[in-house]
Amino acid sequence: MSPPPLPSSNTLPLTPPFSPVTTTANDQQNPFHPLSRVETLELDAQPRLQEEYNTDEEDPTDSEDEDDDDDEMLPASFTNNNKFMDGEGEGIGGWKEKGTGGKGKLRVVIVTENFLPKVDGVTRTLARLLEHLHNEGHEALLCGPETGMSHYASHPLVGTLGIPLVVYPGLKLNFLRPKFMREIEEFHPDVIHMVDPIWLGGQTLMGLELGWAGEQWVGEKGPGVGGGLRGAVVASYHTNLATYATLFGFPWFEPIMWVWQRWLYSKCLLYLCPSQSTIDMLGSHSLPNARIWSRGVDLTHFNPGRRSATMRRSWGIVEDAGVVGESREQEKSVLGGGGLITPPTSPELMPLGAGASVAVEELGRTAVLYVGRISWEKNLLLLLHAHSHLTSLLPPSTPLPKLVFVGDGPARQDLETFCHDKGIDATFMGHRTGEDLAECYASADLFAFPSFTETFGQVVLEALASGLPVIGLDAEGTRDLVSTGSTGLLLPLPLGAKDWPAALKNVKSATFTRAAEDYAVLLARLISPTGSGERREMSDRAAKGTKGRTWHEAMEMCVSGYREAITLSQTRAALLRRNAFERQQQQLQSSVLLSDDNGRPIRAKVGRVLGRLRRGRISPDQQALHLGGGKERSEAVGGEGENGRTGRERETIWKLKSLAKILIVLYLLYVFYSRVSPLTSSSPSRTAIPTATLTSA
Repeated sequence: MSPPPLPSSNTLPLTPPFSPVTTTANDQQNPFHPLSRVETLELDAQPRLQEEYNTDEEDPTDSEDEDDDDDEMLPASFTNNNKFMDGEGEGIGGWKEKGTGGKGKLRVVIVTENFLPKVDGVTRTLARLLEHLHNEGHEALLCGPETGMSHYASHPLVGTLGIPLVVYPGLKLNFLRPKFMREIEEFHPDVIHMVDPIWLGGQTLMGLELGWAGEQWVGEKGPGVGGGLRGAVVASYHTNLATYATLFGFPWFEPIMWVWQRWLYSKCLLYLCPSQSTIDMLGSHSLPNARIWSRGVDLTHFNPGRRSATMRRSWGIVEDAGVVGESREQEKSVLGGGGLITPPTSPELMPLGAGASVAVEELGRTAVLYVGRISWEKNLLLLLHAHSHLTSLLPPSTPLPKLVFVGDGPARQDLETFCHDKGIDATFMGHRTGEDLAECYASADLFAFPSFTETFGQVVLEALASGLPVIGLDAEGTRDLVSTGSTGLLLPLPLGAKDWPAALKNVKSATFTRAAEDYAVLLARLISPTGSGERREMSDRAAKGTKGRTWHEAMEMCVSGYREAITLSQTRAALLRRNAFERQQQQLQSSVLLSDDNGRPIRAKVGRVLGRLRRGRISPDQQALHLGGGKERSEAVGGEGENGRTGRERETIWKLKSLAKILIVLYLLYVFYSRVSPLTSSSPSRTAIPTATLTSA
């Protein structure tokens, strides 16, 4: 027998809002690159063990009867059940079908800090993930904030209450409830997925360490905070939360956040990240073991064929009929087939203050679009300040661009007031969804995205698919999608600035002013009449470059991460079993006598027994004998020990000796307290010295 082997690497009614995911032949012809892999564990113990115990040589003088005697030497721990030796023991059944390269259906628990009806990049991605898991036959349980829904895409939701964050309306500090841990234990998941763990995720991780969801998740050190975890626990990184501390005026809190995140992510086998640049950034903060989980785009919605003259007229832009709109034939050539449907968004909101933005119809005017959350961390003031510099950069006959903001958020009313006071022609359209959103993208000319806190930038990908050149910052997330000079322009970090938060946190600083001027130069380059040709070329390359980025392939990258975590988890369990196997064999060789009664070395005999064990020549009836010490060892080497005593006799003698030692210790204690201790002695020679003598001395 060899040492323990190592692992090789109905559709239900859907609760609204839900949109099914479909996969087209075109999608399959353009697969995403597979999930990046880390180096597999270097498991060199397997050949070493086999070399050490591959003892096929037999003593020519060894008879069959002697073989039977040898078999009696075998400890039961060496002939344990085949399930243990084959790595198919408790809690592991069927894992090979669910691990890397497997096709087994998974059971996944997702713990998230945020979910619908709040709409942002994280919640939209989670909605996509739940839909994908449903369509592929996997089962999921989502634990997160209370949403008012009991299910999403047929998967149950378990909610909890939290305290709203004052500095960031819409977000809450959610608290762990016992029901979470009970539901996790009863669900029996293959994988637990922590989404952006920071508060609720941190509490859940510690609850798993304490064994509140079952012992199968408790680490090797036993229950306790900091004891580590067992099993396939993964995380996913979506938001640069530590950077937000500086943006909201708490720079001293940023290093604390990084320490806390490192501690949380270290408890997971691996974590999924949407872009390589974000992985590089996290690596600089000592967050290793990352895998790529990219995003997809729905090409049936986001494409240049959605361009609408009606939408542009609503923005105050009039142009020749031949310029507006792409033909449906071009749309089909770009799409190449069907695709996916966008996840649900919150209800459409009308612009605040009807008539706040006056539409002035002009011919040949450029529309600059921003889509996303209207909040301060998106750095929208950089775009507005850059707009004020365009007057000096554009030819006198070129009209200033129209700014269009799609989305909502806490900073919307303040930004509307700012644009009104500064005379900036801007339209705030609120949330848009479905065809309205797609028309907004395709009807614009440029996409401005000045955010530097992104980990991917889903709206950037949708803008590119709609044929919009992107003008953004050379920052994490955006630089992975935009090729500067080819599909857009990226503003480099100002000279002398440490990073983007430090450069742009103060609108009155020299670095912010210089960045606004440089960003205006990039805008003017593509707005001016001389840049129209370059803009059209970028638009064509942008639309073509998004082919193959389907949501199905993107979500399969996440599932591949789940499967890899299962494999890593079971590989670690196999290593632990192997180490235990080695220790047992070492104990065997160190516990037996050097020779038996016939003077023949027992180490050679042990080798022959292990050789027969490996070849399966040991019967199950012989698994009850141990060779560890006392009676078992004596009988295993011939029935008698030293001086001809049997194991039973030697055990009796050992008990008598132990009793004698106890009596001797009790006698010595009696002598000490009755004859030696001055507290109980009455001898005159031990009389205490008078107090007066002590005083005179």
